[in-house]
Amino acid sequence: MSRRLRAVLSDWDGTLLDSAEATFRSYQKLFGSFGIAFDRARFAETYSPDWYRTYAAVALAREHWTAADSRWLELYAAEEPSLISGAVEAVALVRGAGLAIGLVTSGSRKRVESDLGKLGAASLFDVLVCSEDAAHKKPHPDPLNRALARLGIGPEHAACVGDSPEDIQMARAAGVFSVAIAGAFPNREALKASAADLSTTTLDAAARHLVSMAHSAAASEPRGSNS
Repeated sequence: MSRRLRAVLSDWDGTLLDSAEATFRSYQKLFGSFGIAFDRARFAETYSPDWYRTYAAVALAREHWTAADSRWLELYAAEEPSLISGAVEAVALVRGAGLAIGLVTSGSRKRVESDLGKLGAASLFDVLVCSEDAAHKKPHPDPLNRALARLGIGPEHAACVGDSPEDIQMARAAGVFSVAIAGAFPNREALKASAADLSTTTLDAAARHLVSMAHSAAASEPRGSNS
């Protein structure tokens, strides 16, 4: 069944923001300050969009988690991640087709809003759902459902784009069309195994496919239909 797309909800880190190296360096310095060795192999073994899973995986004592959150934000603030090549153009293509676009991220609002401000990208998005905005983190559908509620759009009219299996699992749980784009974070095999509705290699390909879906469904609707 064709979907009459009205909105595209995207992940931030790794999907639109090239932040994998900044994340790795910040974790390496953070865990080193607690006497925990952290290299690229450990990053690959422990990476999760839910950073508390990473804390647990490297055996960081829970009583240090609050301090670790503050320290990580300080370390990350010294980094300067950039948008992934083609991100602005892909967002413009989606918006130009009359679709709403938003961010659904596990990142903290303080950090993500700082990223958006530095990059001059805040005005690109109609809605922003961060880790503090939902009672449950990805892969629970709560963050995606909250974004859809703010837009006033049902899941049958939306697509979710992400670079992690948690994004795909969240989309599936919410009944939203899922799009996987492999990025620089060490989760490519898990992303592939998540079996997204669509897998692409670039943001441009994803945007063009979604716009085509929207146009095709609109063209097939009976004249005067508001569905």
